[in-house]
Amino acid sequence: MQGYGKLSHHFFQTLAPIGACLMFMALLCGQALAVTTPANSIKRYMFSAPDKATLQQQFTQRQIQLKSPQLLRDMPARLQTEGTGRSGLPSQFVIEQVGGEFHVYALRLRPQHPVSPLPYRTQEVVFDTADPAVSPVGTLSYPSGDGPFPALVLLAGSGPHDRDGNVSLHKTQAVLADQLTRQGFAVLRYDKRGVGLTGGSLHPGSTSDDYAADALAAVQFLQKQPNVDARRIGLIGHSEGGLIATMVAAKAPDSVQFIALLAAPGRNGVDSLSLQDATIRRAEAMPEALVRANQQQELALFRIAASELDHQAAQAAMAKATAALPQALRTQLEIPAEGIPPEALEPLLTPWQRRYLALDPAVYLRQLRCPVLVLHGDKDMQVPVTAHVAAIKQALAANKQSQFVIVPGLNHLLQQAKTGLPTEYLLIDQTIAPEALKTLSGWLNQVAVKPASHLDQAR
Repeated sequence: MQGYGKLSHHFFQTLAPIGACLMFMALLCGQALAVTTPANSIKRYMFSAPDKATLQQQFTQRQIQLKSPQLLRDMPARLQTEGTGRSGLPSQFVIEQVGGEFHVYALRLRPQHPVSPLPYRTQEVVFDTADPAVSPVGTLSYPSGDGPFPALVLLAGSGPHDRDGNVSLHKTQAVLADQLTRQGFAVLRYDKRGVGLTGGSLHPGSTSDDYAADALAAVQFLQKQPNVDARRIGLIGHSEGGLIATMVAAKAPDSVQFIALLAAPGRNGVDSLSLQDATIRRAEAMPEALVRANQQQELALFRIAASELDHQAAQAAMAKATAALPQALRTQLEIPAEGIPPEALEPLLTPWQRRYLALDPAVYLRQLRCPVLVLHGDKDMQVPVTAHVAAIKQALAANKQSQFVIVPGLNHLLQQAKTGLPTEYLLIDQTIAPEALKTLSGWLNQVAVKPASHLDQAR
């Protein structure tokens, strides 16, 4: 039996490259092959075509260049191939023949998305908040063993996110939770207000203050868990979630021992939104004069939205500010003679938008005395690194436990990116760059995995 085992091993080693070669040749010859879709991928329908000529035309019209266009001539019943579109980023495409037609799908690979079985335990949970109508529903994951474990609450960015933090078909919070639970943390993530079975007003009907109240309730829920070390609970917030983390840590310093701010804002809401819009417009090659014209108009509207005027008064003030713009600027911005329709201004007057524009992260950052990690990518266009990190550094000047890491090439989602534009998020297979995960994990090992007494001494 021992000799047979050795023979089998070498036999299959020899067969492996032959099998790969035969599969490649079969594709070139157009033979039908069973192609297995990866478990952690997403099949996104694009279009259908009645014949191969139309199929090729559709790819051409969409400016998609297939890596091996000859495969379309004698293709099997199901074909998976690579192509590149206007973004310049490679994508996978699946073409299937069904009922005489060709159906085309973009295959979004998500290799970092967790796939069962997982080497840790998970528990669906519901916890109460200060608002009787809001009981967030989430997932608590924790390592095998008895604990107690240091614990983390994950806080998503702006928008109606579920517990997985879905952004452009990327489950950012699920990937973070998977990484950090494997590392030895209990990790709580939950559906935001109005999402899934969590009560409350769906974004933008809830404010940053509402989300901060929920995050504090999440910390208090963790403090009650027998397998959690209540003296080692921290917050990890992405984008607006970073702002929420600072608000909670400032309000409850005895409950939050450390926070990590991932691509988080440091400037006030008016500056943040103006800077984001201008940065993206410049990257999209908008003429500089038009960028500045948009900024001039937007800043006036943002400041009104951030004020304490009631809804009707704010709407009237916005109409007046628009009418007061120089005629040359109105023409440049293509504002109609009758002004901007009131309904077009409503997105600026939602509860979330008005409160976010009025918030200044520095107010909360200056109060922090716990360890803080500020992790940013230098291709972030939504929260541009230079202006925001400088503001955070200034606000944390008195905090001797703050650490700043800027990773080259990462966008707002902390993916390795080509340009950093939000339109790339969907096209990038990577959910979070390994460099970002390594930095976060290493920092957490320093501040949270050590005995809890070091946190007491640091204060």
